[in-house]
Amino acid sequence: MKKKVLIASLFTIFIVACSFLVYKYSIESAFSKFVLDDKLVYEDEIDNEYREQITDLKNEYQNDDIVGTLEILNTDFKVPIVQGTDNKYYLKHLPNKEYSILGSIFLDYRVDIDKSRKILIYGHNSNLYKMPFAILENYYDENYLKEHKRVVVKTTNEVKNYEIFSLYIATTDFTYMKINFDDNNYKKHLSYLKRQSMIDIDTEVNDENILILQTCSTHKDYLKYKKKYLVLAFKEVNNE
Repeated sequence: MKKKVLIASLFTIFIVACSFLVYKYSIESAFSKFVLDDKLVYEDEIDNEYREQITDLKNEYQNDDIVGTLEILNTDFKVPIVQGTDNKYYLKHLPNKEYSILGSIFLDYRVDIDKSRKILIYGHNSNLYKMPFAILENYYDENYLKEHKRVVVKTTNEVKNYEIFSLYIATTDFTYMKINFDDNNYKKHLSYLKRQSMIDIDTEVNDENILILQTCSTHKDYLKYKKKYLVLAFKEVNNE
C-alpha cells in the first residue's frame, strides 16, 4: 500500500513538474516571438519606407535602373540615381531614358550602391548649359563647403550619410576612379585623395566607406587642360 502511495506521489510530482516546464517554455516562447515579431515589423517599416520611395521614382520615370537618390543637405538638390550596364548610356539619357545632352546623375556600373566600400557617382556640368551637377562647383567657396559638408544617399535598403574630406580637380591622374584595393592600398588611396584637396578640410579619413562625386570643371585656372574633372570625396559617417 505504501509503495502504491509513493508511486502515486512521484507520478503527481512528475506531472506537476512537466506542467510547469511546459508553461514556462510557452511563456518564454511567446515572449521571444513577440520581441522578434516586433523587431521584424519595425525593420520592415523602415525598409518599406526606403523601398517605397525608390519604387515611386521607378514608376514616375518608368525606369527600373533607378537605384537610389542623392541629396545635398541644406539645399533643394535631391535627384534620382540611375545605374546602367556601362558608364556611357546615362551620359546622354535622362532618368526616364529620353535622349538628352543633359544626361543623368548615375552610379558607376562596376559598384554596388549598398555593398561597395567605394561608390562613384557622375553627372554633367558646363559653363554653357544648366547641367545636373553644376551645383558641385559651389564647393570651390570654402564657406559654402563648410555649410554643405553632408550629403545623403538613400537606397531601397538604407540611408547613408557622408561628409566631405577632399575637393580637387583631376587633369592627368584619374586613379580616383579605381575601385579594387586590398586593405592596405585602400587606406593609402584614401590618404592620397585627402592630400589632393585644394581646400584644407578638417575631416580626417582612415579606412571608411567613401563616396566620390565627379563632374567636369569650369574653374578658370584649369581652362587650358583638355580633361579637367572636379572630384569631391566624402566618407561615410553616422547620422548625428
